[in-house]
Amino acid sequence: MRADLVERLLGVPPGYPSWRVADLAGRAGILPTWLSTASLRGVELSPAARSQLDRVRDRVLELHRVGAEQADAHGLTIIKGPRIARYFPPGVLRQSGDVDLVAPDEESLWDCVLDLAGRYGAVAQGVSVLSGPLDMQVCVTMKWPAAEPHLDRPLGADVSTVAFAGDLTSVPCRAEAPPEDDLCGLFAVAEERFQRRFRVKDLLDFLVLSDVVEERLGDATADVVGARADALCLAPELRALVRKAARRVTLSSCWQKVLDELGSLAALEKRRRRAGRPGVPRLRYGFPLDTVPYERRRVEVHRSHDFDLAATPLGTCLLVDDPVIAEERLREAVDRAGRIATRERR
Repeated sequence: MRADLVERLLGVPPGYPSWRVADLAGRAGILPTWLSTASLRGVELSPAARSQLDRVRDRVLELHRVGAEQADAHGLTIIKGPRIARYFPPGVLRQSGDVDLVAPDEESLWDCVLDLAGRYGAVAQGVSVLSGPLDMQVCVTMKWPAAEPHLDRPLGADVSTVAFAGDLTSVPCRAEAPPEDDLCGLFAVAEERFQRRFRVKDLLDFLVLSDVVEERLGDATADVVGARADALCLAPELRALVRKAARRVTLSSCWQKVLDELGSLAALEKRRRRAGRPGVPRLRYGFPLDTVPYERRRVEVHRSHDFDLAATPLGTCLLVDDPVIAEERLREAVDRAGRIATRERR
């Protein structure tokens, strides 16, 4: 990784003063990473800038620590985070907003969620249920206070039984991610396109990972990456990521071949994306109704003629497709949740 790669991705003109580069980096959401590279290149940082960099670095290290702790304790798999950061040059900070954990089963997911609540006072920001014709996947977002709770965003963990959820319209769930750190990171970054547009941070991740993948696979890179992209239904997203990076920096001939390979695969994947494609789940959000815990480490759905309730180890919630809930429906749901809670206390 070249020392000026972040600035190249930001499109910094030659001779730009450092304060203007910092402004660009801040607008792109990658200021701490730029500060880390600037420091390594000998740019003098003020005490305030150094303090900010240190705080963010401590935050990322804490997220990595919690992720490793939970993965070891409950048999979970970490996605992105330290699995990408390990390839960054020493001293270059890879920013992280939260830790992404994939559980092998629902019991392990709830063990992790309850552990986070017990150790750190973490609270659930949401429980989501992905319902398919054959199975149900669960996702829980947990948050707990940062070291500077009134200045910094809370720390967070996304705990799920599925690695890649897709676009929830025409791309199926894929429960397992590639086992290799470099390919896992590469496709996890590509999957982000279903949530938002690619950012400079994603381009930086790709360029770091692309070097690692090419070094490991050599002439087989195009074949292996293409086959994985096809299997994971991510050829269009990975192609978009590679093309966006190619507009900022010159790619190796190896990755030019990958880009060519992804062209036909992306066209094929787009033809597959249509209504009724097997494996595409229905996403429903859990609107919390109470905090009475369900004693089993799983979600139990209680169905009625007009709504479904999910009893979870964190309490009962109303499963909704739309966050706008009619008052009468909410009253009925609260009343039924009370009856479920009464039964659980027995």
